[in-house]
Amino acid sequence: MIIELPIGKSRYKITCNESEQEKLFQLAEKLNHRVNNLSLSLKNADEKILLVISALMMEEELENSQDSGDEDKNPKVNDQDIYDAVSDNMENICNYIEKLISKIQNY
Repeated sequence: MIIELPIGKSRYKITCNESEQEKLFQLAEKLNHRVNNLSLSLKNADEKILLVISALMMEEELENSQDSGDEDKNPKVNDQDIYDAVSDNMENICNYIEKLISKIQNY
């Protein structure tokens, strides 16, 4: 089955099993929220850049959650910790991208 997932200003068609449909819509909604929040900070960034930055931020979150405990333990990360980490990373990324945009505009 083919479904359309709205993310940012676009709709992405993907093929999935019927049993995966609801989960994919939930994940797309979370990603859409993340992209829309990021777009508020990076008003000049196009959608592809926003998706890449969102993906990089998620990778960093995964990496940090895997590195934050012993191999025998699986530490629980609360929502506030994740929010704080994402906020810090978003701010750093926004500053970096703003500098890049400024350099590009000066050329």
